[in-house]
Amino acid sequence: MLIEIIVIFVGLIFSYFLKDINFLSLQFEFLKTGSIYPDFLLIFLIYFSLKTNEMWGIWLGFFAGLLEDSTILKFTQQNSEYINLIGIHTLIYPVLGYILGKINRYLDIDNIRTIVFVTFLCSLISRFMIWFIMGIVDEFYQSYAFIAPSIYTSILAPVWFFFLKWIYHKDEL
Repeated sequence: MLIEIIVIFVGLIFSYFLKDINFLSLQFEFLKTGSIYPDFLLIFLIYFSLKTNEMWGIWLGFFAGLLEDSTILKFTQQNSEYINLIGIHTLIYPVLGYILGKINRYLDIDNIRTIVFVTFLCSLISRFMIWFIMGIVDEFYQSYAFIAPSIYTSILAPVWFFFLKWIYHKDEL
């Protein structure tokens, strides 16, 4: 059990690393969206919340949120585009993990359409909640992207799901 937890947290750190280096980021000058990149931490959270239960979803969401909030702090030191708000992802990701852990028995998580739809919906909801909470605390950013990162994350989700399934070799953790 302890080795399994360690291996899962290594995967969480690896997902954080991929997001931190902006792996597979895209830049569309004509759309003026800035850089968009897939949310590997969110995909990791969705995968394990759907494969396990709500408690795993809460804990992985909490630690993924802490990692994401540490990234925001790093960005705030470099430029003032991001708000210095610790805990916003730490609040949202466990809620998503809990909900996904509760509904996992009703979803066919081996179906690619289900993976894409759930990832798109979770990404859109989490981005909206982050934008809304940031707007309440500081100001609403009109240039905050919702759709493009959600679409990009949901397109890459089946590949990341396959990779995670191949690494962890289990249908039920």
